[in-house]
Amino acid sequence: MHSSPLFFLFALLATLLLFVFSILAHELGHAAVVALLLGRRAVFEIRAGSLTFLRWKKMAVGILPIWGYVRFDEDKASMADWRLIFAAGPAASVLTAYFFLGLHYLPFAENWRQVFFIMAMANFALAGFNLVPIPPLDGWKIAESYLPLIGVNLTKEGRARLYKWGMVFITVASFMFIFLSGFYKG
Repeated sequence: MHSSPLFFLFALLATLLLFVFSILAHELGHAAVVALLLGRRAVFEIRAGSLTFLRWKKMAVGILPIWGYVRFDEDKASMADWRLIFAAGPAASVLTAYFFLGLHYLPFAENWRQVFFIMAMANFALAGFNLVPIPPLDGWKIAESYLPLIGVNLTKEGRARLYKWGMVFITVASFMFIFLSGFYKG
């Protein structure tokens, strides 16, 4: 067991970067399908994480793995395009999970193998959680693409309100989960 503050700082930064990499892979999945269906210029911004430390062309990467998104020309996308676009992020997370799982089985030091296994499970969880139909998660956006078929057409203002309250719900539910289950029970 390492007790060095420098080792702890390295481990913390490495973990944050791996989580940000996971979110970036998820968002790049969305962006790739947007570019494929609507053209590269339809992608306005790709963001993964908060507190930006890297900005390159349309991409911004932050150190805190809290949130990510792709801004694109939504008016150009049909509802069928939405289904593909918003399924692509969770699909990319599953591929990223298998990438980390593959690293887990390579002959790395045991602590790195554990990190890769945890990252694989975190990416499977990211994919599954994002498919829950709560605004603004991908699952909701896929479900939302079917609403016009039953005569429900959301305005941009209505969608923004749903997304705002969905974020409030996700934040409160996350804190309640952490409060009730604790941070770590080793």
